[in-house]
Amino acid sequence: MEQKRTHFRIGGLLWPLVLALVACGEQPSQTAEPVSRPVKMFTVGEVHRGQTLRFPGSVSAVQQSDMAFEVSGRIIDMPVTEGDLVKKGAILAKLDPRDYEAERARARAERNAARADFNRYNQAYKSKAVTPQQVDIARRALEVAQAGLQQADKAVEDTVLRAPFPGRIARKLVEDYANVQAKQPVLILQSDDALEMKVNMPESDWVGYRPVESAADIEDGLDIKVVISSLPDRPIPARITAFSSKADPVTRTFEVTVGFEPPEAVTVSPGMTGHVAYTPPLESTQDELRVPAGAVVATADSTPFVWLFDQASGTVTDRPVEIGKLTDGSIQILSGLEKGDRIAISGVHSLTEGFRVHPLED
Repeated sequence: MEQKRTHFRIGGLLWPLVLALVACGEQPSQTAEPVSRPVKMFTVGEVHRGQTLRFPGSVSAVQQSDMAFEVSGRIIDMPVTEGDLVKKGAILAKLDPRDYEAERARARAERNAARADFNRYNQAYKSKAVTPQQVDIARRALEVAQAGLQQADKAVEDTVLRAPFPGRIARKLVEDYANVQAKQPVLILQSDDALEMKVNMPESDWVGYRPVESAADIEDGLDIKVVISSLPDRPIPARITAFSSKADPVTRTFEVTVGFEPPEAVTVSPGMTGHVAYTPPLESTQDELRVPAGAVVATADSTPFVWLFDQASGTVTDRPVEIGKLTDGSIQILSGLEKGDRIAISGVHSLTEGFRVHPLED
């Protein structure tokens, strides 16, 4: 009897716990609220900027010259050092001129002798003492001697190396008092007031731009910036100064050169890396609607559509559209949208019909 009462007491203690567990299991399950995803929105018909395109490149000087003497010799003076700013015409280096000065003196003496011979033959011709052919020979000899003196004068001048444009000494390539050959670079001179960056544009981006006759025909006001890797928060306004009209046979890219002036408060030097950022405008006219090209997706049967945002329900629905020309990263909408419609322009490939979204503020 004692054993049975013990079991009864244990059962009595467990029974309320069992009832509680059953009651918990019988509670109705709660349905999770659908999650709303933030996406970037585009209002059709308003003036916007398109997706920013970025092309990596490196900084180079607009003008750069590997300075070299036109004659051979031993350097006797190099009054500049790396990093120096020099003016146009400034002396950069000198060669020992003595051999060339001696050659000039010899050429001058030959010219003087040829001039005296010509004057003597010319006077004799007036007296009918010589023939015209002899006078012509003397004249030609004088012309050859004069050309030799001019060449000797130039050789002496070439022993002095001068800056062809204002700039900065980027690098010295030889030591002081070194013997150098003609055309051998001795230092590098770079322009300091204007820089440029060369970038390669893929043909998929290149094809969307309007053709022009030259870089000078490209309109001003384009949103082009040079961003130096070490100065990511200091974009520098730039302009297109040149472009290649033929694709590289290996990379299938087109070289574009943009020029810019470095900020005064920082030092930007050739060789620095960075990228060119270009944000094309998306301007709609009264008779034309344009949207970012990335906003248009296609169905399995290649029918183009966009995700139209419904403010009331906070959802998106696919809206078939008829598209036109692709220009500067935007695409023309011929039908399917009206001014004021808001469409999704981010995450468009992961959206579905009726998906809940809300505008993502920039």
